[in-house]
Amino acid sequence: MKLKTTEKGFTLIEVLVTLAILGAIMTVASAAVVVLTRTSTQNNEWNFNLRQVQNAGHWISHDGLTARVVVTPTPGHFPLNLSWSDWDNNDFIVYYVLNGNTLTRQLNVTHFDGSTDNSTLLIAEYIDPVNTTCTWNATENKLIVTIRASLNEDGGRFVERTYEIGPRLPGGG
Repeated sequence: MKLKTTEKGFTLIEVLVTLAILGAIMTVASAAVVVLTRTSTQNNEWNFNLRQVQNAGHWISHDGLTARVVVTPTPGHFPLNLSWSDWDNNDFIVYYVLNGNTLTRQLNVTHFDGSTDNSTLLIAEYIDPVNTTCTWNATENKLIVTIRASLNEDGGRFVERTYEIGPRLPGGG
């Protein structure tokens, strides 16, 4: 069978050059996908750690601004005890307890009529107990709390924030 002169195909060299070019493009593209996947995982982990630290900072700041009495039974470490009374003579005591890598907020309210309400709220997980501290600075009348969170047990990637909280109400200390 004889080919007509109008029917042309690709030569072996042209096919090999095309495959080499496609191979190079695919190698670069797959490397980019791997980098994007790793970066996305790292960003997700960092965002998760940040949310844990921000949530803990929010609640401690919220209660610390209102507190009239701040107690850190073991200086520099949790548990942290905050207490105050409101205008209706309800007494509030909040305990921030770091148990392992979990931070909880235990609220005890004694109402003016003698009735009580108690609740426990999970504030944050994956908190680094060694590098998370709370200290009452009596000289400056402020609570200094450093919170570090790490999703990995090795603590390789972490987020750490320090909050300085001064009570709004007079008589904090």
